Amino acid sequence: MFDFGQGLSQILENFSINKLLEGDFSLFTWLFSIIFMIAIYSIIIYHYYRYIARRDCFKPSKRKHSKSIGILKYLFLFPFVAFLFFIGFSLILIFLTDNYTIDSVLYTSFALVIAIRITAYYTEDLSKDVAKMLPFAILGIFLVDSSYFSIETVTARINTIPEYINTIVQFLILIILVEWILRFLLFIKRLILPAKEKPKTSEI
Repeated sequence: MFDFGQGLSQILENFSINKLLEGDFSLFTWLFSIIFMIAIYSIIIYHYYRYIARRDCFKPSKRKHSKSIGILKYLFLFPFVAFLFFIGFSLILIFLTDNYTIDSVLYTSFALVIAIRITAYYTEDLSKDVAKMLPFAILGIFLVDSSYFSIETVTARINTIPEYINTIVQFLILIILVEWILRFLLFIKRLILPAKEKPKTSEI
């Protein structure tokens, strides 16, 4: 049975103000740098996955001809956004997997982006759960075993990505095409089942 009095006396004997002030604080410097990196990474991932999980990637325009502006945004800006989504998840998969070839990484990234966009049109809550799965998996692996990542291997694999430019362009075209199909289906749904207006609350 634990003797509380004896344990407390040992703590008091070992405690020393001099040792506390003269200790090596390099560990705390390293620890706070890790905390800072985790916080910054989490903030970036938070905004990244919430953005890709939104059904409407661009806020509706309040100007005249808002529908035309929306079409132009999805015609010219969405390809760039889709490219960022695709490359972002490809890089995450490169960090996560050692045995995947680059073409397998691209296939998986394409499938993941498409799945996120489809679920975003179903419910954004589900889309967010799918989108944040891999980014936070990397953080979990880093915290448990930072030696899992090999910078040399990751760098070498990233350098081979330009060789797959044709595959990347094909996948981007398919992502854009799927997005346009989803938006067309949403347009049809709104024609058939228009959204109900919320009742106005009476002013007191």
